[in-house]
Amino acid sequence: MTLARVLPTPRGWGLVAGGLLALLVGYLALNLLILLLGVLVLAFAAIELLGFAWATRSLASDAFTAQRSENSSQVAVGGTGTMALRLDRGPGAGCFVEIYDRLPEAFHPLAGEPRLLSWWGPGETKRLAYAYRPERRGAFEIGPTILVAHDPVGLAFRIATVETRWPVEVIPASSIWRTDLVSRLRSEPVGEILAARRGAGSEFRSLREYDAADDFRSIVWKRSTLEQLYVRETESENRNDLLLLLDVSRAMALGVAGADALDQAVDAALLVARYAFSQGDQVGVLLFTDGPVEFLEVDHRLEHRAQVDRTLSAAAIEPGTFRFGTALAYLAPRLRRPTAIFAFTALEPGREPPGAVLADLRRAGHRLHVFAPDPAGMFPPVAEPFAAELVDFSVGPEEARARAAAEAVRSIGVPVTSFDRGSLRGEVAGGYARLRGGGGATA
Repeated sequence: MTLARVLPTPRGWGLVAGGLLALLVGYLALNLLILLLGVLVLAFAAIELLGFAWATRSLASDAFTAQRSENSSQVAVGGTGTMALRLDRGPGAGCFVEIYDRLPEAFHPLAGEPRLLSWWGPGETKRLAYAYRPERRGAFEIGPTILVAHDPVGLAFRIATVETRWPVEVIPASSIWRTDLVSRLRSEPVGEILAARRGAGSEFRSLREYDAADDFRSIVWKRSTLEQLYVRETESENRNDLLLLLDVSRAMALGVAGADALDQAVDAALLVARYAFSQGDQVGVLLFTDGPVEFLEVDHRLEHRAQVDRTLSAAAIEPGTFRFGTALAYLAPRLRRPTAIFAFTALEPGREPPGAVLADLRRAGHRLHVFAPDPAGMFPPVAEPFAAELVDFSVGPEEARARAAAEAVRSIGVPVTSFDRGSLRGEVAGGYARLRGGGGATA
């Protein structure tokens, strides 16, 4: 058993320092009374610390077992997550223990308590149950669980850590299926484009293993066994391939925390990915800076859909400078069919895709559409005149650079849509609808 160290508190250090000071003063003044006082203070501190160390001798990380249940793995920003934790203690001396389940800074308790102070005897079970609200998108971990025993006099404490980490993905609230998205995608003329029911396809491609997302009627019983089912995969006439390319460099941190350009891009990408899957389309993801951060090839299987959700939700700013041409060159050999590439990136002059890369994409039938943040539109309006002038002064040069970069990209035949706070979801929905209607621009 690995025991945690006994650590003195400021009060404990103060008591020891006071005792030593009394000994020093008594020695210099040749005062037996002060010397005796110093000895008594140090003796009291030593006895108290040794007694506390003995009483908490069984407080060790491997003396506890933990189990989490009824826990949320994916929560929307501003939504409600739940957590239940059971802790069992092995044999040993009982003591008062503070149990604390460590939460990320972005998580705020709503009901129940992630903290408990109680006497904990040998063999007893303690439980924590609470609800929390995440305030920021990303990949987080709840835990570990911290156990703290305090000396009754306040001179020392002992800490043990139980590894009970639980991953939680926090996705943008608007990426949950909502009426506003359905209304946007079913509006005129978008609704007419998406109203056409995709066919099952008649051109045979191959046999593959059955997936939970497949139609049960597509099973090829003559080739299937009791252990493994196979389905006939056909080429759907109306199936589209969509690749979501996200710039995760520092340039996409433009805007206020929690609603910057990358957050807007993740929100819109999640929305269009979920709707594309519902239409039978295939979706891939590439997170990129000066090199690939994470790549998911274009696919539509059920486990792939969950992976797309996880990858987009956890997208975060990474070191490096986004290289547009390098990103497209990385993608080109990895796209098996003509694919629409939705690129979310903060454009800068001189970093537009090179003509040779675009020519290769066009020959392969790929289409590229760029969504770039408008620097001025990424910040909320400021009412105070002086503050507004200060914002304009600081953002103005970036605004001019972004416009110049967007014009440079448009000049080589690539459509660019600028977005501000709250406008990107509608722009991407319209772009996806045009894609399904066959009106997307070619890269």
